[in-house]
Amino acid sequence: MLKVLVVDDEHLMREALTRMIKKIDGFDAVYTADTGRQAVQICETEAIDIVFMDIMMPEMNGIEAGRRIKSIDKDISLYMLTAYNKWDYLQEAMRMKAEDYLLKPISQSKVKELLMQQLIKTGATQQPECCINALQNYKSYREMYYGVPVFVKNLSSSSQMLYREIIGELVKANGLSEERILRQAKKNFGHKKEFEHVLLQSMDQIYRDSATTKHPILMGVFDYLEVHLTENIGLKEITQDCNVSQGYLSRIFKVEFGVSVMEYIHMRKMMLAKWYFLDNRVSLTDVAYRLGYNESSYFSKVFKKYEHVTVLEYKKSL
Repeated sequence: MLKVLVVDDEHLMREALTRMIKKIDGFDAVYTADTGRQAVQICETEAIDIVFMDIMMPEMNGIEAGRRIKSIDKDISLYMLTAYNKWDYLQEAMRMKAEDYLLKPISQSKVKELLMQQLIKTGATQQPECCINALQNYKSYREMYYGVPVFVKNLSSSSQMLYREIIGELVKANGLSEERILRQAKKNFGHKKEFEHVLLQSMDQIYRDSATTKHPILMGVFDYLEVHLTENIGLKEITQDCNVSQGYLSRIFKVEFGVSVMEYIHMRKMMLAKWYFLDNRVSLTDVAYRLGYNESSYFSKVFKKYEHVTVLEYKKSL
């Protein structure tokens, strides 16, 4: 359920817009404010998804309030409302990346059109069953690795229930039994990237379970990786410990995962790196050594190769 905030110093306008929104399924959590300052305070304490903001208000106008709200959460969708069709207002709305600049009075049909677009954009209309079908259509591990972050990005940032339902359905549909996944699936996710991490771990287990069913020899390989993943390991160490030839192991991985053994290891390490970076106190060097990269410069190159951004760019995006 998406949360909407209506901000207008005119009581009748607030009341009319609130009633319009409550008639639309998925938007019954509606907050109101009569000043820009009050709107900012609400966004600081509540997980607001959409704001309808009047521009001309006392104390703090809608432009300034909109800037502050975007600084709190850049993903909040902001619609600017005004009775005056002024080019300066439109420019300011564009600068703060508002969704739209709307002239009063706004009709019920227009409100519904905008909100339905938001539902589609955020994925809030998606049912867990549909999400599971989408997640299980990836053709390779690489496609899954890059597909899951996009999938999560398109989901509502505040749908904790949907997050838990997706993990729950994934666990049920695939018989996942790893304790860490079952435990984390029951919690609230403070950051969308936390949910992304758990979802990637869940999908990784699905790939591993499928591969070991066809090739039982891989059970020893994955057991070895679970213990030594954060060390500086390569194909040689794995094959020696698991008594399997490099050629045979490489062929199995290419068939079942669509990636090489070393690509798989690096992707698993990058999943952990992104998890560690959620704690902004952790440095690049700390993460590099935690994951068995002896040189932070080499870790940075690997991170850029697989994530297509630098570590600094990724940390800033959080």
